[in-house]
Amino acid sequence: MGKKMSERETIEKHQKFLQNEELIDIIKLDSIGTTSQPWSFLKLTCLFSYAYFTYAPIIKKNGYKNMCYVDLFSGTGLDTFEDYGGKKQHLLGSPVLMSTFDRTPFDRCYFFENDGHELLTKRLQLLKEKGKLTSTCKVYSSDCNESIDSLINELRDLDEAHFLLFVDPFSTEIHWSTMDKLLSMRYPHFDMLFNFNSFGINRKTSWEKYLPQFFSDESYKKCLSVPQTKRLDCYKEIYINKLKQYKNVKTLKVIKISSGSGFYYDLIYTTRKENAGYAKGIDHLKSIIEKMTGFDISVTTDSSMRTLDSYFE
Repeated sequence: MGKKMSERETIEKHQKFLQNEELIDIIKLDSIGTTSQPWSFLKLTCLFSYAYFTYAPIIKKNGYKNMCYVDLFSGTGLDTFEDYGGKKQHLLGSPVLMSTFDRTPFDRCYFFENDGHELLTKRLQLLKEKGKLTSTCKVYSSDCNESIDSLINELRDLDEAHFLLFVDPFSTEIHWSTMDKLLSMRYPHFDMLFNFNSFGINRKTSWEKYLPQFFSDESYKKCLSVPQTKRLDCYKEIYINKLKQYKNVKTLKVIKISSGSGFYYDLIYTTRKENAGYAKGIDHLKSIIEKMTGFDISVTTDSSMRTLDSYFE
């Protein structure tokens, strides 16, 4: 067993993937990047690390002919955030990370991006021209809630398929009717990472408009009567209990992603296999990620702070 990495070493290990300078130079297009926050690094570390080191090797080892990645809120492929010193840092978005694996690549990647689909398509084309795109990619230039049937039909037509599903809304943009269609699928099977943003949900002032379509009913109303300090966990508990009702969710784990200044969101992992041994990869990520915050990322990515080793001691 190798030496256990420190938090700082873990961040620096993933920087070579998430902040790959060669790929960023290809796609940055006059430094156009979606404004993000340092803690997005932790979320993408979870996605990339599980997909790259655990999911893809196991799926290919088990002989699946079509290993797919599905991203319902993909973004434009490049994010920017400010480090501790105020310098802008580029961060590869989920569609670029998942479609450029240098080993055990996905056979197909499906991206949903409504507003920025032209920019995402252009970036994927640039990667293809440079020989860096390792998957066949399809961009749906529409809301995933409107086009989910088309995706499901395409996935069902694939022979011996399995897919990794990433659901990363800002708050309530994913409708439960869409989730139900995916969770009710008999084939193909999938693992899921779902970014549950309780703070974003709680900020929705027009509850009657947004929350019923997110939760599928009015179960959320019981959360409105509890103290603010318990409301966020109430939302999460309701959603998790709904997920557990499906046969496609036999194992469920939660990783807390923290900003370092009070804000956080929960990354929910599910798989259809009960007591799945490969889910230990999620347990390992949880033990690492929950020790860190967005503030740690902003400090570590600031090159002027790299000599301050005592910060992480």
